[in-house]
Parts: sequence; C-alpha cells; structure tokens
Amino acid sequence: MNREEEIFGDAIELPADERAAFLDQACAGDGALRARLATLLASHEAADDFMARPSASRAEALPEEKPGDQLGRYTLLKKIGEGGCGVVYLAEQSVPVRRRVALKVIKLGMDTREVMTRFEAERQALALMDHPDIARVFDAGATDTGRPYFVMEYVDGVPITKFCDEHSISLGARLELFARVCLALQHAHQKGVIHRDIKPSNVLVTLQDGVPTPKIIDFGIAKATQGRLTDHTLVTAFEQFIGTPAYMSPEQAELRALDIDTRSDVYSLGVLLYELLTGQPPFDPKSLIQAGVNEIRRIIREVEPPRPSTRISTLTDEDRATVARLRSAAPAQLTTTLRGDLDWIIMRCLEKDRERRYGTAHELADDVRRYLRSEPVVARPPSAVYRTQRFVARNRLACASGAAVALALVLGTVVSVRQAIRATHAERIARAERDSATLAQHAEALARTDAQRRQDQAEDLLTFMLGDFRTELQKIGQLKLLDSIGAKAQAYFAALDPRDLTDAALTRQSKALTQIGEVRLSEARLAEATEAFQKAYDRAAALFARHPKNGDMLFERAQAEYWIGFAARRRGDYAQWREWFVRYRDSALELAALEGNTTRARTEVSFGHHNVGTVELDLGKLDAARTEFLAARTMVEALLAEKPGDTQLKYRLSDIASWLGTIAERDGRYDHALAGYTEMETRMAELVALEPKVARWKTRFAESLFLKGLAQCLLGQRDDALRTYELAKRSREQLVAQDQRNRDWHLSLLKIELQQATLLAANDDRAAAQPIVDSARERLTALLKEQASSPLFMRYLMIAWRLEAWLRLANARSDANAAINEALEVGEKLHNEDWARAEFAQTLLLAGRIADRDHQPDLAKKHWERTYATVAPSLAGSRDWKFLDPAAQALTLLHRSDEAAPLLAQLKKFRYRSTDSLAASILEVAIPTTSTRQP
Repeated sequence: MNREEEIFGDAIELPADERAAFLDQACAGDGALRARLATLLASHEAADDFMARPSASRAEALPEEKPGDQLGRYTLLKKIGEGGCGVVYLAEQSVPVRRRVALKVIKLGMDTREVMTRFEAERQALALMDHPDIARVFDAGATDTGRPYFVMEYVDGVPITKFCDEHSISLGARLELFARVCLALQHAHQKGVIHRDIKPSNVLVTLQDGVPTPKIIDFGIAKATQGRLTDHTLVTAFEQFIGTPAYMSPEQAELRALDIDTRSDVYSLGVLLYELLTGQPPFDPKSLIQAGVNEIRRIIREVEPPRPSTRISTLTDEDRATVARLRSAAPAQLTTTLRGDLDWIIMRCLEKDRERRYGTAHELADDVRRYLRSEPVVARPPSAVYRTQRFVARNRLACASGAAVALALVLGTVVSVRQAIRATHAERIARAERDSATLAQHAEALARTDAQRRQDQAEDLLTFMLGDFRTELQKIGQLKLLDSIGAKAQAYFAALDPRDLTDAALTRQSKALTQIGEVRLSEARLAEATEAFQKAYDRAAALFARHPKNGDMLFERAQAEYWIGFAARRRGDYAQWREWFVRYRDSALELAALEGNTTRARTEVSFGHHNVGTVELDLGKLDAARTEFLAARTMVEALLAEKPGDTQLKYRLSDIASWLGTIAERDGRYDHALAGYTEMETRMAELVALEPKVARWKTRFAESLFLKGLAQCLLGQRDDALRTYELAKRSREQLVAQDQRNRDWHLSLLKIELQQATLLAANDDRAAAQPIVDSARERLTALLKEQASSPLFMRYLMIAWRLEAWLRLANARSDANAAINEALEVGEKLHNEDWARAEFAQTLLLAGRIADRDHQPDLAKKHWERTYATVAPSLAGSRDWKFLDPAAQALTLLHRSDEAAPLLAQLKKFRYRSTDSLAASILEVAIPTTSTRQP
C-alpha cells in the first residue's frame, strides 16, 4: 500500500465533515496530492450514493428520526449517542410500563447488508446476556421505512474512568469495580460473545443505592465464538479496523478477524485497568489517530508500553500530584503502590503474545482480588530470556545485520590473530615462560565468565519453571511434574556458598528457593519446604548484609522469615513458629527505622505485630497477644487516617477487633469479648454497605454475628443470642443461595444452625431444635461423601450427633447410646487435633452421662476419666471456658470435688453460663455428692 492509498483509506473511515482537515494535515506541502485525494473521495461518495440511493429523492423520502417521533410504543426524546452504524436516542416507553429506555436505530444510508448484519448481531448478542452489569435488551422492531431498531436498558451513567476521577475513588475501590467488569465480561464470553471494543465509554458507572455499579454497553462489533449470531455469515471485511486503536489487541491489529478470541478482550481490559490506575492508556490515542494505518498496526503489535509505575514516575510533579489526588493517594506513594504486583497484572494483560495473557477475564478478576487480599498473585514479570526473544522477533532484520557484522568482526579478528602469530612466532618463543602465567589467568577469567553466563541462563530457566510454568501446572493439578526439578535445584543451590554469588544470582536464587518452598508447602512436605525457605533466607540475608542501607533487600529478608515461621506453624512447632514470626516483626521494625514513615514499612510492622499476636494467643500468652494486637491496631488506624476510603484497612481493623474479642473470651472477660465482637459486627456492616457485592465482607459479617452470639451465650443472654444467630443464619443463607457449590459457606451455615439448636435445647424448646439437628446431620453426611477427609466436616458431624444424643437423652429415649457412639466414632479421628480436643471432651462427657443413665457405671467412669485426660494438658494457667467446663464437670462426676473446686471457682468468677442444661447443677449451683442420672 503506497502513501496515497494509505491516506485515502484513513480518510474514508472519517465522518465527511472531518475529512478536509485531515487531508490538510496529511498532505501538507503537496497540493497536487491533496487535489487528487479530494477528487477520489468525491467520486467515492458519488459511487456510494449511486449504489445506495436509486433516486435522488430518497433522502427526502427517508428522513432521519427526530425527538417527538413515535416508534411503536416508544417516543423519542433526544439523541444521546451515535456510533459507526447506529444512532441512539433516549426514549420513553408508555406501555405496559412507563420507563425511559435507550433506543438504537440503524443510520440512514448505512442499511447495507454488512451493516444490517452487524446491527442484527449486536441485537442478538445483547439478548443473550443476563447479567446485572451488562445493559439488558427489552424489545426490538423496525421503523416504518424498514430499518431495524432495538430497545435496551437506559444507563444514566458516565465512563468508568470519568466516574472514578470525579469521585476521587481510591486504587482499592477502583480495582474492586474493575473486577466486577471482568466478571460481567466473563458472562458474555460464556455466552459465546466477544465484545472487541472494551473502552471507558463502553463501561458506564451509575450509583445504585449509593453504590457504584458498572454497566457494559455497546456490543455493536461483538463476535460470536459459538455458532452464529445471525442467520447470515458475519465476516469482517479484509483489512478493516474493528475496534478503537488505543484499546485494540495486537491480534485485532493483525486484521485477521477470524482469529480473534476472548483473550482479545483481556488485552482491552488491561488497557482499561492501565488507564484507571495511571490516568492514561498505554498508547496516546491522539498520536495513534495521527499515525497511518500501518504505523498504528506496528505500534500495537510491536511497541512495548511502559509499566504503569514507570508511566507515573515520568509525569511532571504537577501531573503526578493530580493523578494521585484523584486516587486519594499521596504522590510519593502512588508509584510504590503500582510497582510490583499491579505492574505484573497489567503487563500480563498487555502481552503481545496472547498465550502469555490471562486465559479468561475470570482469571484476571481472581488475580486482582488476590492483590486486594494481600495474597500472592499469579502474574509474574517476563524473564530475561523471554524479553530477548521478543526483542529479536521485533527486530529480525537489525539482529540479523548485527549478527552478520559480529560474525565478520570475529572472522577478521581470527585472520588478524593468525597473521600476528606468524609474524611474532620467534618473539613468542622467547617470551613463552613469561606469558604463560598471563595466558593461564586470561583463560581462567574466560572460563569464569562462561560459567557465570551458563549459571545465569540455568537460573533464569529455573525461575521460569518454578514461576510461570508452575502457575500453569497448578491450574491442571500437575505440580508433581516439578518434583524432580525442585529436588535437583535444591541440591544445586546447596552446593553454592552465598558469599561467592553475585547480587543478581542471590536475588534469583532466593526467589527460586521461595517458589520451591511454596510448592513443597502445597504438597504438605513440610520438612522440605522449611529447608527451601531456610536457604532462601540465607541468600536474602547475605544480600542485605552487603547492602545494609537498602530497604528492598531488608524487605525480602523479612518475607523469607515469614515463610519459615508459617511452615513451622503448619508443622506444629510452636517454638520455631514464634521465633521466626518475632524475627519477621523485628525486621519490619528495622525497615521502618531504615526508610522512615513509609506506607510499606508501617504496613509490614502492623502485619508483624499481628502475626506475633496469633502465636502468643495459641501459646496461651493472652497479655502478650493483646499487646501485639493493640500495637497492630494503632498502626492500621494511622494508615486508615491517611487513606480513609481504603476498604482493606477497614477490614483489618474489624479483624483485629475479632482477635481482641477472642483473647478476652479466653481470658474469662466475656463482656469485653462481646464488645470486641460487636465492634467487628459494626465494622463489617459498614463494609457490606459500602461494597454489597463483595462476598468476603458478607462472609465476615456473618462470622461476626456468630461470635457475638457466642459471647451473649457465655453471659447467659440466651434470647439475645437467639436473635443474633437468626440474623447470622439469614446472612449466610443469602451467600449460599449465590453459590451452592461453596462448601465453606455451607459449613458456616451449619455451624450457626447447630449453635441455634443448642440454645433452643437449653431453653427447653427441644421440638424446635430437633428438625435443625436432623437437617444438619443429613447435609454433613452428604458433604463428607464428597470430601471424606475434611476434618472440619467431621468436627461438625460429631457435634450434630452429640446434639442428637443429648436430645434423645433429654427425651428419655433408649437409643441415645446409638447416637453418642456415632459421635464418638467420628471424634476418635480428630481427638489428637488441638482445635478439636475441647469438642471431643464434651462428647466423652455426654457419653459418660448416657452410660450412667443406662446403669453402666464402669463405662461412665471410663468416659469421664478420658474427658479429664483430654483437656488436662491445656488447664495449666488457662482461663478458657472450653477446657475449664468439661474438666470441672468430669472431676465432679468422678467425685474428685477438691480438684474440681478451683475450676468451678474460676468459672463462677467469670460469670460463665453453660448452654447445657444437664450441666447446670454442676457448673452453676453446687458440687453434688452423688452421680447425676438424668432421664
């Protein structure tokens, strides 16, 4: 295509009133060229007019619709938009309901077969959709002149980028909104439709009940991936741009429309996210418009855009301050926030090779939400090997020329050396002894260089295998394929002394070893995971020792400390768990001292205090745990004061409140526990109101109600607790209704229902408790058929059978023994687990009561002795009712009143109230002198 053809092709794509200005600019200094092109354009218009209008009066016979016209049941109010082939009007529907709608009708002069086919495609594409974040289609019809129209939901919104800027939406809230857009687009993909023109103006945002809600519109150039959208063949014309260049994927720019798939929309989503976070798309739309078609294609297909963090760092101070202000962030922190995970996520979307992008919009949404939850993201930066391959692919001619020049230089050098050798042969013999040492040193240096190069290549490959390749294998559950690689890599790294490695090698190896550790951890190979994490720590520590003023190096060392502690927790090694979590906290404090009051440092310090708090709590060091969580809360409150709209920080305050409530509960301060859980409930209710679509907030809100109800039970406020549990149940039922496959939500609902049944039974409303228990047993049995090894399912099945046995005993049924044996059989599989011991002790306690009722005193004594033995290791210094309650009951029933007395005194001091009416005579009245035999 020559220059004249290129300019002509660009001009005919423009509206008629813009062509003159375009020709002035494109043909500057060449009047003859401009005159020829103007003539060609005029001829083109005349030819179109001849083919499209059989008579000169057609324009008069088919006037364009105008406000006030009536199309079927719809009255046109005003024109609100105009696309390539359709005009959109705001219209009012009168029957059967009165509402405002958007009505799209094909343009006059555009009713060619191709355009009609594309218009029909949009109508059918939208009709396929049934998603709250995609504009719905209500109706379709034709004008009096036969031109089709369709009626869709009127979205009174603004482009997503404009909305976020106008409301100064924070980065976190922008990401949540963007994730919703991804999931809506995933719905379209599942219906077999690719949008192909995702851009801000096609993603509108409205406020619904005060909550930002996105709506995807304009599937006018959508492409079906399954079957046909219309009865006609929908084929894009050869070498016709379909889409908006600034948001167009490389494969769209290839102009091979039949090769477009859903990953093209993933690319456009990446451009949209880039603009949401930085204020600009990767490529300047104005520059693209001014470029010719071939240059646009080259830029989209070959030019790598700057990373978002790089784009922000290159802005002027004034522009950077503006961008940061619109995102409720400080200018100095914006680049830091984008650098790393967000850079990786966006650049993975923008990969030229679609095989390296996210496979689906859902995967992109998942990675964004992993980032929001501070979890590791799937996206990883491309390796140096891959970047080199891409460079060569983009610059084949230059690289070939460079290689030829290099080869010529090498050959010339070889010839020159040979001639020099001949010319100086005699001299070399004379200096042989002197030069031999120098040559040996030179050879050694070359060998070292070559060895280092090979080591770098091997470690780059290893990083890929354990990074991107591991991610892909994880999707198909084939991580075992990396076993051999991981084992050989560990052996290879073990043979190296960190002191002999370069900074780059230390960095690569630390990352690779951490990845090996994560693989081993996911396979529950805890000893090998710990070994890998330890070696990663050795390298990170060596790196920081070389650069003691470098905060990034210290940060990496802290992450290695965290992983070692986490692996120790999984092993049940409390001493190591505490040691390494304390190290992690101290490294975070050191980071704060090194780089000052930065967001990163304060965030790490808050996590450090939080993690140590969990260790201290598990070790029963309640005062120390409280101190750590209070310190974490102080840090998070300060961060939230700077970013008041940050929902993640708000969530962390709620989470800390729940931990403080748990500490108070185990300390016997049930009123303080109730206050902590109530604070958690209040904060989670606020988050649910702010972001009602976020399932995580609803999940934690229901959990807060469960904990609040538990505290009310401990204080004897049973009626209040029943009301609280009913609210928790309703909240959880809403989530289960959204996703019937979510086993965690089912389990949480069952936990709430079992607690409800316990309270109802305690209030002598056994008739109401029985159907709840029956339903719970049935559902738990079904769940265990799907996941037979789930310890949580087994735990709650044990509780359900124990409640069934309790109800049968209270109702004087002779088959109570059969029910308690079912509970014991399940409990025997769990009694060695620390978190299940208290529940198993209660099961043994009830088994003894049933045996005592059935006149089996020896069996009853055996069960009660085992009850005490089960909880005895946790009694020393404990103020936790979960252990004090069964221990006090067992000792009393065994007539060991002197041992029971101090435990009972503690429970009385705490104002503890049991929900088991069979235990009331022991825990709330006096120590009996004879064994109890309840009917």
